[in-house]
Amino acid sequence: MVDTGRDQTLDFLTPGGDEVRWTARPDRSAAPRPSQRSGIVERVWLVRGSDQPVIQRRLDPRANPHRLDTEIAAGLRLARRYPENGYPAVLPRMLGYRADIDEPYVLWQPPPATEVGQVAARLGNDAIDRALCDLLTALAHLAAAGIVHRGINDARVRWTGEGAMIAGLPVAAFAGDTRTGFGREPWASAEQVRGIGRADPRDDVWSAAVLLGVLLGLDGDSYRERLGPRYAVLLGDALAPRAAQRPTAAELLRTLSWPVPVVETSPLDSGREQYERIRASRAGAAAPAARPPQRRRRWFWSIGRGSAGPATRDCYLCLDPVSWAETDLFVWTDKGYKALDLGTAGPQHRREYRLRQAFRRCPNRTGEIGPHYLPAAYLRSGSPINIGLIGDTAAGKTHLLAGIMQEIESGVLGDFGIMTSAVDIAWHDDFRQSRMNRLYRDGEVLEHTRPVDTVDFADGLILGTGSRERPMMFFDIAGEMLQPGRRQSRATQFLAAADALIFVADPVRSDPDTTFEAVIDRLAHRRGPDGLLDIPSVVVVTKSDLLRFEEPVDRWIRARRADGPAESRDVYAYLHQRGRTAQLAPVHRIRRCTLHFASATGGRDRGGRYPHGARPQRCAEPLISLLAMLGALPAPRDGDG
Repeated sequence: MVDTGRDQTLDFLTPGGDEVRWTARPDRSAAPRPSQRSGIVERVWLVRGSDQPVIQRRLDPRANPHRLDTEIAAGLRLARRYPENGYPAVLPRMLGYRADIDEPYVLWQPPPATEVGQVAARLGNDAIDRALCDLLTALAHLAAAGIVHRGINDARVRWTGEGAMIAGLPVAAFAGDTRTGFGREPWASAEQVRGIGRADPRDDVWSAAVLLGVLLGLDGDSYRERLGPRYAVLLGDALAPRAAQRPTAAELLRTLSWPVPVVETSPLDSGREQYERIRASRAGAAAPAARPPQRRRRWFWSIGRGSAGPATRDCYLCLDPVSWAETDLFVWTDKGYKALDLGTAGPQHRREYRLRQAFRRCPNRTGEIGPHYLPAAYLRSGSPINIGLIGDTAAGKTHLLAGIMQEIESGVLGDFGIMTSAVDIAWHDDFRQSRMNRLYRDGEVLEHTRPVDTVDFADGLILGTGSRERPMMFFDIAGEMLQPGRRQSRATQFLAAADALIFVADPVRSDPDTTFEAVIDRLAHRRGPDGLLDIPSVVVVTKSDLLRFEEPVDRWIRARRADGPAESRDVYAYLHQRGRTAQLAPVHRIRRCTLHFASATGGRDRGGRYPHGARPQRCAEPLISLLAMLGALPAPRDGDG
């Protein structure tokens, strides 16, 4: 939408999901003004036919298209929580929004024009009391919805003539988000100004206490001495240096003998409680069963290049045992595999260079499949980490893997002191060109994985910390091959060599995904004495950008790092609330399983392309969780985390 100052058509969605079109003319008495957040222009429009004023906060097309997302999501949380005729008058009211367009915007009902700071000198004790209680009531509603306003001051709180209300949510955050430095003293606490810890609704309690002092005409140094008995106790704890030491808005209302808002329980609470019961039962569960003796031995970080004797592991294609030896070596050429003679390699550094590009032919003793070759780096390094991506066709497995690799290349594992290199340079470059670059450089939608009879690895990396190295291999198989009605094929044999699984849950599909339970059934031999499967796993709700305005996805999709059980609890509750029983099967049947929200693209495609480009959001978090469960994740470096 280009802002010309002339009539505009406002096409938007209401909080209830209805599509609405208004024709509006600009209110020339209220000139457009930039917001505190760069790239946002705020202006007032008058709806044709009623002259109803609405505030539009519109994003400049050059800004991040998701800059308004938290504001929209916070407005939707409030609108969905309260009925139309029972919406609290102390809260700002969102009228609608448009998100997936070139210039996203949100529409708000205009608040009263009078800033409470403008009338502070004229307010008597009763009016100040009412303003404070109205503000605390609004903060109690926000806290119940998990929203932290962050911008409470004498301009953001408006005077209605009888009481007070909050105007807008332009800088809101969700409770539990990592704090980012924002605000200025005295309105914001030192924690908030410096960006320490996690956002807490009691951040706003600090600001409310400061506002009370402004209304009473006090300066910060004389608060406690001049407040009198009614407010002295109130502000004593409300200005505590840490949010955890302050009372909540609801507790302050009780102190003031003011009615506390009655808030209904969240529809997510049932799922959250069930997840906590599962966690509690696992805490006392039996230890994982020992791996069957015929399986390969697992070596950990102590085994790396230079270890005494080669390690034996199963070939991920035929499952026959294979060890490293400098025999039967080949290199890949345009004409296929060509034998490599290390006798002519020359000095050691040239020999190592040749080995870096070499493959060893699998002994293939059973002969169930034709000749096949394993990268030398896969055999020469420590014990491999074979990770399978599980999910039905079009669930988003290929896009998720591209997102994982893109985040790895951006250095996400460097926070843990892990360096990466390709298992096979040419193979990795092909994956980069055909997957990562097409998606993130060219903005193209990737095609689905085609069903084939034999599945090789999709990509592989060497994880290194100093002299210790382990190969990490990803296997992406067409969803059709994993269906329960499909006969066992060579394409699914890699499951027997899998060390970890990524279950990719499509949140928008209408029919249940039966691949999850089918794969778990095929791995029944790895059950422990309590019947739980012993294979570290994650469930990833991919395409979460399509759900970014739904609670609790709205918070997690923008979180910078995983938050242990809290995210798993919320993902479980989200799927549980929607009756996605099949997608919760890994949690119920696998001993160690975490859950995550992620998006490989960050937005919706149009005609096979992403108009604003694609970007991964939290794709690496499931991998980090898996590496932690596998004992392959060193502690973060000092200062990281």
